[in-house]
Amino acid sequence: MQEMINKEQMEKLRIRAKRLAYVSYIFGIASFPFYIWLYYHKRIAEDAFSWIFIAANALVMSGGTLVLFWRLIAKRAYDKFNENFKSKYVLSAISNISGFHDLNFVSHGGFTWDAVRNGAAVDCGEEECYESEDLLMGEYENVHFRMSDVTTGKKVYRNGKNRVIELFSGQIICLSQFDDKKVSDGHLQIFQKRFLSDISGWKAEYKIHTENEAFNSQFCVYADDEHNAYYILTPQRMEKIMRFAETIEEQVSIVFCYEKLVIAIKRESIFDAVVDEPVEEQTKKITDDAKLIQWAKEILV
Repeated sequence: MQEMINKEQMEKLRIRAKRLAYVSYIFGIASFPFYIWLYYHKRIAEDAFSWIFIAANALVMSGGTLVLFWRLIAKRAYDKFNENFKSKYVLSAISNISGFHDLNFVSHGGFTWDAVRNGAAVDCGEEECYESEDLLMGEYENVHFRMSDVTTGKKVYRNGKNRVIELFSGQIICLSQFDDKKVSDGHLQIFQKRFLSDISGWKAEYKIHTENEAFNSQFCVYADDEHNAYYILTPQRMEKIMRFAETIEEQVSIVFCYEKLVIAIKRESIFDAVVDEPVEEQTKKITDDAKLIQWAKEILV
């Protein structure tokens, strides 16, 4: 397991980063009257006085000063706070939850584009528009898991320019060590229906209609093999999937494939730290987000 850091140490790093951010703001704001004075005397000397010109230029220069001081003073402190939060403190907080073992975090690691494409839980888009970072790995109650932020997209040509359209942004969770007595024969894809939102990519050959009408109203199901779909989607498992989606309150897709379960959740990153919120409050969010893995494991077994 990686080196960890305690809550008190993280709080000191947060306060330092916050104070230096405020110093940057103060320098930026304080520079505005200076630039007003500077441009005022410059325009008087050139006999071309204009308050609009003076104010506009002073505003631009003070904004530049703020950015400069942020980069020189505050950014380094925030980066240190954020990196320690992600690579050390997240592990410390999750390791205190019963059932989690052998945790590891790689801030610049993630799922490969091929892995996301083969997982078939989201539209993987084009490889050059793909990003994945903040990879959390470990075991929960003897089930191996990997969890990472993923963003997919594709290029489109509009108004004479190439633009990138985002297809999916959120977390992907992959659990392995499927129930030995029930292994999925190929892909079984379960996509939650959402108005004006579809994160699905390629779909398996057969569209499945289950006997659970409540489940059918919430999800679209596709499978490589119809018999396998009914074999995996027991009444109990469908109830668990509906409960999972209801609890998450975000758009989800779920794929069973051989010994793996892949879950995609359309939501913001759970790992980035913020300086305006005490570490104690952010700890509660980490433990709440760890429940995603616990709930996912309940679907798996």
